[in-house]
Amino acid sequence: MYLENFVEEVLSIPNIDKKLNSTFLERLSVSKKLLEGTSVEERSSRSPFFLNDLGVRYTVSPKEFTKWSIKDLDVDFPSTSNLEKDLEEANINLLPYVMDSSALLTGDFETIFKVVSKRESEILKFGSYNALIYSGTVAASQNSKLAYVFFSEAINRARKDNDINHVITAYHRLIITKLKRFHDLKEAQELLDELVSREIPKSSDKDLYMALYDNMLGLAIVMEPNDFSIISAKSMLINATRRINEYVAQCTDKNKKSQAERYKGQVGINLVQLELENNHYNEANRIALSNLEHVKKYSKGYAAEAYSVLAYTQFMLGEYQEALHTYQLATNAHVEVGNYDGVQASREMLINCYMKLGMKVKAKEQAQLILDKSFQHESIESKN
Repeated sequence: MYLENFVEEVLSIPNIDKKLNSTFLERLSVSKKLLEGTSVEERSSRSPFFLNDLGVRYTVSPKEFTKWSIKDLDVDFPSTSNLEKDLEEANINLLPYVMDSSALLTGDFETIFKVVSKRESEILKFGSYNALIYSGTVAASQNSKLAYVFFSEAINRARKDNDINHVITAYHRLIITKLKRFHDLKEAQELLDELVSREIPKSSDKDLYMALYDNMLGLAIVMEPNDFSIISAKSMLINATRRINEYVAQCTDKNKKSQAERYKGQVGINLVQLELENNHYNEANRIALSNLEHVKKYSKGYAAEAYSVLAYTQFMLGEYQEALHTYQLATNAHVEVGNYDGVQASREMLINCYMKLGMKVKAKEQAQLILDKSFQHESIESKN
């Protein structure tokens, strides 16, 4: 298999552990296991499940991070034609692993989607639950309503397996796709009604999933703006936080409790963004500060995003020196997880901070780093 050979070629380079950063080494190690058909559950935010958590977004982060990581090695970036061949020839049981590693190392969602489209009937008939979820995610990222077909079949498959948590997860993917990617609000509302009335009550984790529901409903409310939409959405997010707190207080399962705390961090970030939409910068800043501390303790995978939203509130309050410091921390946090999109967005805001502070030379340096598509760490400036 071509991608397997690429991984082996890089890992076989003498002293490779000294030539590559730990994030890319982790991705190579994870990919090696995936391509051998081994599930890798213990993955950090350095090696995210792009085809599980990506939802409806398209990102160039994995492609740019791999290109940056191998730029000084005598190794070619994986070619589209060879990647396509790997995906086409993969056994249906191995396909989700190959898709996962392909996204993690190349970010070539276009090629993955091309093959998924070719193998649609086979995936729908014989593919695993993960194959269906991954295929739906890739389709959504490519603006294809084929995502609906895959997510709907994932729901059916999970029902046959009597796995209510998988049913709810597939509903979540389908609803978010309808809301964010295609703005099919009426259909999303119907699914939300099905979810809350028929599916969530069946789960022993219904309190946690009601928080998920509140968060999605808040998003749906904001997408149909009226005089009360912001306050209604805020109420739903506050309610989601309350549900998570209650769930965590009584939950005895360590993994589920951790999942809830991580989700609370994302709800907090959504609350900040909602306050920013309403120009409530002081309140947004207060929530962002509190949420950052929570995320640093329970959900380090969200730390980069939490730093970024806090920095933005500081910038909007005119606290440019504070914002500069926090954006430097945000940049480094994005660098640590190989998030190109986050690095670039943070550097753009660093330029704004430097310009506000009259530091034009520093602003030009950041502009060059953006042109270089650099994952260079930032030297942290003093707040004073």
